[in-house]
Amino acid sequence: MNRISGLVVFLIAFAIFWQGKGLSIGSLHAPGPGFFPALIAAVLVLLSLFLMIKGGKEESEEDAVSAPAIIRMLVLFAALVAYFLLLEYLGFVVVSFLLMFFLFLWVGRQRWYVAFLSAVACIGLAYVLFDILLKSNLPRGVFGF
Repeated sequence: MNRISGLVVFLIAFAIFWQGKGLSIGSLHAPGPGFFPALIAAVLVLLSLFLMIKGGKEESEEDAVSAPAIIRMLVLFAALVAYFLLLEYLGFVVVSFLLMFFLFLWVGRQRWYVAFLSAVACIGLAYVLFDILLKSNLPRGVFGF
């Protein structure tokens, strides 16, 4: 299973590299638009090699993927697809809060109020960093924030 995961990660890294190949990388002191995709691709290649080398170890039956684990992965994938589809319509703050609340609650298995406060803190920090300090153009959505 680790070898298959490593191969998938390697293919994702290759796709990132391929999509960013026309962008200028620049230098470490003056990075170009292709610097970040190239860096991500390089890190993913290293991680994929680690997974493929480590994948030589035999897996026990305990390491096998179970039906509940597959269902959890599919629910997480659906949540990410919903995030992608709703981001422009509802805006960054609302959709990101809902995703973080879901992740803290369902994946992190936090109590609802801990998940709520954690999501508020994470999205608040992200909003301050990206919208106020970096002046990024975050999707505003129908609510205007």
